[in-house]
Amino acid sequence: MSHSGWQVHKFGGSSLADAECFRRVADILLCDAAERQAAVVSAMGGMTDALLRLVATAEKAPDEIGAGLEAIAARYRGTVAELLGEGDEATAVLEPFEHDLRDATDVLHAVSLVRAAADRSRDLVAGFGELWSARLLGAFLQHESTARDDGRPATWLDARQVIVVRHGEMGPAVLWDRSRENARREFPSDRTGIVVVTGFIASDPEGLHTTLGRNGSDFSASILAALLEALLGE
Repeated sequence: MSHSGWQVHKFGGSSLADAECFRRVADILLCDAAERQAAVVSAMGGMTDALLRLVATAEKAPDEIGAGLEAIAARYRGTVAELLGEGDEATAVLEPFEHDLRDATDVLHAVSLVRAAADRSRDLVAGFGELWSARLLGAFLQHESTARDDGRPATWLDARQVIVVRHGEMGPAVLWDRSRENARREFPSDRTGIVVVTGFIASDPEGLHTTLGRNGSDFSASILAALLEALLGE
């Protein structure tokens, strides 16, 4: 999809299952000569399910939380090492990841105390996967762009800074005016390069974390394309 000079791509979890998959996605984006590309990404394949299993574990068998988190962390750290090595680039990705792990641990501990997860807690834990994949792909794209002397900057964007939804009986409804205002700020007319955008997650009207539901990354890509198209008409 191409809107307001932006090409909008969507890559699901199977496209980001491991380091080799990340390399293929980076090749697709860097081999495209477009000056403006937005790539909406899901969590790494199986990551959302693993995170949701941790929530269920916290409700029923909290002693197993640590092992579950460590399995997730080992997978992610290993993928980062394969793509970025162990230098400053990897550190810049892993530092926020470790912070997220601590936050996830706190949420899961709170769930374990009451043995029941509120929807907001479940959404918060499930949404970490998209943050992790977007950060890593953005960093790897910048690494590859520099190595190839491509010249285009590569960054990542938290969709919670753009997409605002209100949940109702029919599911999440996009608050288009607020979302367009956010998109105008995040995608100014002079912005170029490749922007990796988190799928699945959004903000509610109070600015709190929420999600678009399972398979919500496809919805995210459609919303972003519509917002960028709206900017074209301004």
